Amino acid sequence: MHVAVLGCGQLARMMALAGLPMGMTFSFLSENNEDTAPVTGLGPITAMDDSLSSRELYDTLGKPDVVTVEREQCSLVPLTRLAEHCAVHPNPHAIYRCQNREREKQLLIACEVPHTPFVRVASAADLHKAVVELGFPLVVKHTEQGYDGKAQWRLYNDEDVESFVAKANFELQSDQAAPYVAEPFMDFEREVSFIGVRSASGEVRFYPATENVHKSGVLLHSVAPAPQLSSELIAAGQAGLKAILEHLDYVGVMAMECFVTPDQLWVNELAPRVHNSGHWTMHCGVASQFENHMRAIAGWPLGSTHLQGAAAMLNLLGVELDQTRQLEDNVALDWYNKSVRPGRKLGHLVLTDDSAASALARLQPLKQKVYGTD
Repeated sequence: MHVAVLGCGQLARMMALAGLPMGMTFSFLSENNEDTAPVTGLGPITAMDDSLSSRELYDTLGKPDVVTVEREQCSLVPLTRLAEHCAVHPNPHAIYRCQNREREKQLLIACEVPHTPFVRVASAADLHKAVVELGFPLVVKHTEQGYDGKAQWRLYNDEDVESFVAKANFELQSDQAAPYVAEPFMDFEREVSFIGVRSASGEVRFYPATENVHKSGVLLHSVAPAPQLSSELIAAGQAGLKAILEHLDYVGVMAMECFVTPDQLWVNELAPRVHNSGHWTMHCGVASQFENHMRAIAGWPLGSTHLQGAAAMLNLLGVELDQTRQLEDNVALDWYNKSVRPGRKLGHLVLTDDSAASALARLQPLKQKVYGTD
């Protein structure tokens, strides 16, 4: 089974490291001069070349049996072209729906999944309408450029609105989607994610819901299972994600990020791929999200997603590799082979314990050891 991956970052690396022991081989397609260091040595790397025909691209990638992606913000052109010769999972239409916030909102509406309120913004008048409908404060998000808190603007008053309008580019996307959406600041208690996997035969399995804590828009740490999340909210989240997977005829892993209020989940974002908040699955005696993604796209039986005990994951953001400081008993280290830059995701730690409470209790001193006492 030969798999081609569009993208060469840490998610591509971890998918390959999960697939190689199962007998898979890999090749990688890079876009926009991206850093390929994370996948160096795991298979041939090809730079995207628009002059190649679909057959030439397929041959250059080693005639893959299936193609997958590590990110949704990618060109759909090579995926569509490769689909003429082999399977592509998740399918390009699913990626298309999820790579634009307005299309993603319409998908959630179609699947009747509760989501954060929004107003599409394609003009100054639209933004003023959002102020009337949603009130201040507002967060304006670019529909295609935002991740890890990037391409987002917080507006607290009319002066902020006018400042944003003066710098905004209101040109519509190619399919007439708006360039921005406006949302209210959600009054939520915490953030959780649901990670599910759907096989080619339609079987769906879920990992335990995971609670996530962000710093400056970037995921800092996760704990699973999410502490004190009611069975009703867990069931609602899983039902919503299953409806989305089935609506899209999706094959592979998808993550659904949600805000939690006392009695409601509000979907904030979908990720049609393996996800940072699921990295804890790599060291917990289950089939990891990476392994199950590879099993699903290959048409193989899915692995267990049942967690015994609990786990916590700590992202290593902009810190040097230091095994002496970062490793301890029942803590696993995964380093991405990337050069160190401030704030960059460079690796993660996973600690395991008997309960979410005990995992959280151990997470704090580990975080202080890695980052200091800030």
